[in-house]
Amino acid sequence: MVELKLVDKVERIEAPVYKSVGGPIFKIAITTACRMDCLYCPFRAGSSCARIFWQPEKLVRVFMTLYRHGVVKGIFLTSGYYSDSDRIVEQMLEVVEKLRKIGYKGYVHVRLMPGTSKHLIREALRLCDRVGINVEAPSKHHFSEIAPSKGDWRHDIIDRLVYAASIAGKPDKVDTQFVVGASGESDREILETSYWLIGRGIGRLHYSPYTPIPGTPLARKRPPTQYDRVYRLYQAWSLMRYYGYSLDRIKLALREDGMLVKTRDLKRVIAERLGIGREYRVDPLEAKLEELLLVPGIGPQTAHRIVEMREKGRLTLDVLRRILGGRWRKAVRYLDLTRLPGKRLL
Repeated sequence: MVELKLVDKVERIEAPVYKSVGGPIFKIAITTACRMDCLYCPFRAGSSCARIFWQPEKLVRVFMTLYRHGVVKGIFLTSGYYSDSDRIVEQMLEVVEKLRKIGYKGYVHVRLMPGTSKHLIREALRLCDRVGINVEAPSKHHFSEIAPSKGDWRHDIIDRLVYAASIAGKPDKVDTQFVVGASGESDREILETSYWLIGRGIGRLHYSPYTPIPGTPLARKRPPTQYDRVYRLYQAWSLMRYYGYSLDRIKLALREDGMLVKTRDLKRVIAERLGIGREYRVDPLEAKLEELLLVPGIGPQTAHRIVEMREKGRLTLDVLRRILGGRWRKAVRYLDLTRLPGKRLL
């Protein structure tokens, strides 16, 4: 939270600033008023929290002050569900339009509402760098348990996400979020829905650990979700999205109770359950790209580099060592190097 003093009049504002990969983001709800009764949310209807409304002009002024002073690199807009979906989205897009009209060309991320009309989804994609709708839970059943009045999970959320992805042009323009642990779901259920969403072009999936908030109905029913669980889900998502792992391969790392095994290296667990390093090793002179990607220590860029050097007839032990760099020790136990030319100094 950053304290901001506006220069045109005496006014002190606490501005919520969050870290992100691309730099600090001004993350703000245009209002905290809400008529929904989500069991985990502090802003749910009937709660005693303060209800804040931002006027578009003031929000633009505050953000641009932060941006010009180098405090933030972009803006994330969301809102409480206080009216119909389209009206809320229109108000958020009004802010974005004002920013674009005054020359702001930086990052804008808007969280759409369930049931947003298709013409507003198109307009949001035109104005913003990223848009999304939170799925919250992996199924209609789990969703209704924690957000009973937030709309139809399939029609109002999933169908809207799929539509947005179908016209976005690139997967990273569309995202969504699970509240992990809020509905008592298993990792298996989250992974199945995640894999399906990735296949429909939703490029960014976020896994937010459920944190009980005093005064909310769910706080008495669910324990907090440990970050280690979220970390493993992010690893699984990365393997499915960037490494091309099938859902069946990811499921090799599941326990009988449907939860991922406790590990800091999900890829290593999957490799070993496939028998790599124990029953057989991967030959870099023959392995297909997808087989190289099963090897711990080898990512997409490295795998492509290995294939490139192999096709040029230049893949030797020395070249492979240089390609792998600091990951050599991690990868070598899973590789069959018997046919690779070069000195055997392992």
